[in-house]
Amino acid sequence: MSDGWRWGNAPLPESHLVLIVMGFVLGAVWPLDLGLSSIWLTVLGAALTFFGVVIAVWATHTAGNVMLAGPDRLVTDGPYSRSRHPMYVAWTFVYLGLVLLLDSGWLLMLTPVLAGWIHWETGREEQRLAVEFGAQYDDYRSEVRRYV
Repeated sequence: MSDGWRWGNAPLPESHLVLIVMGFVLGAVWPLDLGLSSIWLTVLGAALTFFGVVIAVWATHTAGNVMLAGPDRLVTDGPYSRSRHPMYVAWTFVYLGLVLLLDSGWLLMLTPVLAGWIHWETGREEQRLAVEFGAQYDDYRSEVRRYV
């Protein structure tokens, strides 16, 4: 584990941010509630959001001073030993938690778009890392799942 903290590793990924904003704007213009007014779904939404934030903090702390947008080494411990993209996993838990907490039909409808966008983004990242780190990244990729 690296010492330190790099705030640039913590922000919400662009895919998540764009679709959350889009869901809010669509919801303001044309409300589309799911009609899910259950305390259990609220608790589940809060739990998903909390779990996502915990994973994001853990991943950011584990990465430490490594700039994830342009790493000088692979981060393979902590949550990166369980998922090659724990930040995307974390923010997706937050996104799904928001679907339930906000009872947002728009966020739910945008979920497949989010999944496709994430898969495309992580694919591009993996191509770059494979070129940059070669066999070391191939070994890591063969041992650790892409998401969960």
